[in-house]
Formats: sequence, C-alpha cells, structure tokens
Amino acid sequence: MNTSYRWIAAVAACLMATSPAMAGTSAETLIYKANKALAQNPNDAKAYYNRGTALLELEQYDKAIEDLTQAVRLEPKAADAYFNRGLAYRYQKKNAEAITDFSSAIELFRDKWAYYFERANARMVTGDHDGAIADGTEMIRIAPKEAESWFMRGLASHLKGDADAALADAYKALEQKNWHVNATKLKDEILAARSGQA
Repeated sequence: MNTSYRWIAAVAACLMATSPAMAGTSAETLIYKANKALAQNPNDAKAYYNRGTALLELEQYDKAIEDLTQAVRLEPKAADAYFNRGLAYRYQKKNAEAITDFSSAIELFRDKWAYYFERANARMVTGDHDGAIADGTEMIRIAPKEAESWFMRGLASHLKGDADAALADAYKALEQKNWHVNATKLKDEILAARSGQA
C-alpha cells in the first residue's frame, strides 16, 4: 500500500460519520418509518433523507444515493443530504462526485467541521493536497482545539512533500491530544526520514 493510501485509510478509520437522523434509532426502524411517510406523501424530503441515511448506514450505497438525490431535489438547501450522499459516493470510491456534494454542503453551511473533514479526505485520495490543506485550515478555524483538524492539515502537507509544515501540524495536534495515535505516527515517520531511518 503506498504511503498516501495508508495514511488516508488510517484517517478514515478514525472518524465515522453519524447522522442526527440515526440518533437512537435503528436503520431498519428508520426505513420502516420513512416508507410509511412516503406512502402518505411521496414528496416528503425528510423521509427520503432519513431512509437514505439509514441505507447509508446499512452500506446500501446505490439505494442511499437514490434517496438522498430525491431529498436534495425536493429540498435543495438540505446540506446534510448532500453530505450523506457525498459519503455514499466516497465509500464507492467516486471521489469526484463526493467532492462535489461535500462542496455543495459547505456552500449551504460553512461552519460544519465534518463537511471539511470528509472533503479533505476525498481530496487527498485524488491527489489534491492543496485543496486538502485549505480544508484543514478551515477545520482549524472552526475547531482549533480539535487535534484531528491539525492532523488532517499536517497529513495533507506530508503527502504534498512539505515535511516542515506537516511536522509543525503534527506537534499542534499532539498539543491538543497528546495521545493522538496518527499524529504520533506522522511525527515519528517524518523524524525517522530526517534521520535516515525511514
């Protein structure tokens, strides 16, 4: 596995998106309730969103994309519907589509940390390290005490080849959370490379 994909896989494992639609409710229950609501009103954007989110949780990505597409068609300002559809695309390794949807979500709601996090992940996979660095900077603006904000920007800098910026951000991540495993690995990898041990 090449270095960039190893790091991106580590980051993806760190955070799993959770949806307000899923809070305290099983996916099956949410689908049942959404089906009932759609039987009464086939233009219920919230029901499509809830069912699409449940299908995303069940890893039924094509069906999730269909429902979330209906949700944004009926409610074009539904930022979380764009975001969740972007997740479904990303899980299918359709990163260009994911980036488009994450960008749409950000246009509607600029201060949601998770939107930038997921777009940064997708951008790193496509090799857009500058874009991922910009997203990391926005994450830091929104949540400067969140270690993952600093780590993500540092990782993007590392993948770009800017070891100094990557190391500085790894240290900032460790200031926020001194046991941040990925920031520690990033720091150690950079220091080992500098000492010729990598």
